[in-house]
Amino acid sequence: MRKDHRTSIITLVGIVFVAVSIWFLGKSFLQGVHEAGGIGNLLHFNVPLFLAASVVMSGHLTLAGYTWTVVTGIAGGHLGFRKGFSIHFLSQIGKYVPGKVWAAMGKFTLSRNSGLTTSQTGQGLVLETVFIVLGCLITTLPLIPLTARDSGIGVFAGMAVAIGLALVLVMLLHPSVFRKITSLAARVMRSQYTLTERSFSEMLRTLPVYIAVFIALGVAYWLMCLSFGLDLPLLPGIFVYPAAMGIGYLAIFAPGGLGARELTTVWLVHLIVPGCEPGLAELTAVVARLWITLGEAIAFGVSFPMYGTGPSSLKKLLTGSNSPDREPFDGDEG
Repeated sequence: MRKDHRTSIITLVGIVFVAVSIWFLGKSFLQGVHEAGGIGNLLHFNVPLFLAASVVMSGHLTLAGYTWTVVTGIAGGHLGFRKGFSIHFLSQIGKYVPGKVWAAMGKFTLSRNSGLTTSQTGQGLVLETVFIVLGCLITTLPLIPLTARDSGIGVFAGMAVAIGLALVLVMLLHPSVFRKITSLAARVMRSQYTLTERSFSEMLRTLPVYIAVFIALGVAYWLMCLSFGLDLPLLPGIFVYPAAMGIGYLAIFAPGGLGARELTTVWLVHLIVPGCEPGLAELTAVVARLWITLGEAIAFGVSFPMYGTGPSSLKKLLTGSNSPDREPFDGDEG
């Protein structure tokens, strides 16, 4: 099957999935409003709690922007916080295109424009994917007993699968395994590469940064739920949104995880709070999407001066017309 046909199929599946998800969430929310006797009876808003949630969300976004500096640093790159933050959020616009590759492509091009080699950027992208999935999985392990029981697969089996997957992902960070992965990737791309070797302990020291990213996200969502009158317990409530974010990240057909994240959020809230007021879980899921998108939009806006460019130059930067004249996997110091 040709690449453009595959892309079209993924796009079509994504559109259908998002449409069905929005229909389901909308129907469920309206039913909840009806059962509550009106939106006024459903909505209980606490401004101080929401402001506290927004402060924690700002911390989450700051940490998320910092992670690109961390993983490219492991690969031997030297971006600094300003460049790393701006590259992360300027490229985030690509995640709303089905296929999950456009954000990575934007990050690749902007990093190359900032002086990183192809090897450093490619290694950073591989590490970022592993750390995101691993950090999310470790953060959401406390939810496994609930989800496994609800899915009918048994708590022991669910925990065994989750822990086994986490161990596999951890082993991907071992230098001998990671070297083989990058070697395979280079052969597929028919390119040479220069891999920056790090010890296993150095690789693992990066993991707490990603766990902190997800914990901050979870605490922000928990506070936001409280501000809307949803009595979500701290534990395991703070693990709900990191789990939903992880499912959305893995759903390649859903741009920005749209639909997948919201449906997962509603499911997990109802698992933890069985007596949740109808429509309230759907409300928090939709508000969380709008809230985070607004935060990312603000980060996107401030990233232009941090990167040292303007909105009119972004397209030119993302097409790579300003990239340094280097061959792919050129063998520069990595």
